[in-house]
Amino acid sequence: MFQFETDYWWFVGRRRLVMRLLQPYLLGGEGWILDAGCGTGAMLSELKALGRVVGLDIEPLALRYARQRGEFPLIQARLESLPFRDKTFRAITALDVLEHLPDDRPALKELWRVLQPQGVLVITVPAYRFLWSKHDVALRHYRRYTARELKQRLDEAGFEVRKLSYAVSLLFAPILLFRWMDRWRRTPPAATLVPVSPAVNRWLIRLQEWEARLVQRLNLPFGVSIVAVACKASGEW
Repeated sequence: MFQFETDYWWFVGRRRLVMRLLQPYLLGGEGWILDAGCGTGAMLSELKALGRVVGLDIEPLALRYARQRGEFPLIQARLESLPFRDKTFRAITALDVLEHLPDDRPALKELWRVLQPQGVLVITVPAYRFLWSKHDVALRHYRRYTARELKQRLDEAGFEVRKLSYAVSLLFAPILLFRWMDRWRRTPPAATLVPVSPAVNRWLIRLQEWEARLVQRLNLPFGVSIVAVACKASGEW
């Protein structure tokens, strides 16, 4: 992941989508931003342009790699038990994290707790159970979501959902075909990052940038991923 995150189209496209959706909520303010489940830290490098950032992950190896990306505060902890005071953060990102948890509800309640009133959460999860493949097994996923299921979880935790859209929609058909074909291969589970040439990688990044602009204006009806923007109401839950 550390090797691919910097340049590979999937990771670059996801970061740019998140930044595009997050920036309008953070204009003209100050405060801390949490990247919950920061992995090897590529998102932290982007978020530092918006404020003071903290990275949190359960994996010590991931945090050691994240340290190579800059001098960020990094904390090893679980999302179900965040070591922060109530209302600490003005913004939180949790990118492809919930699917790794046996029960995602305690983590969402903790994210709500540490978010300031009117604070914003941007979250991504993988979409559709029928896309389940060896990729999910290798990454130790417990589930894939529909938009309705993710909204239900966010509502239960006390969030107000402002944006809920599928993403990576323009590549839905080829990815669906690849995942279904992978089911029939007699190979052990492995995370699948399909190698592409630099030219194709640049083209795919531009495609994801165009789609991110589209997601800003409307909610896409299908895709390989789901992105949500949710806020914490000023009233207490």
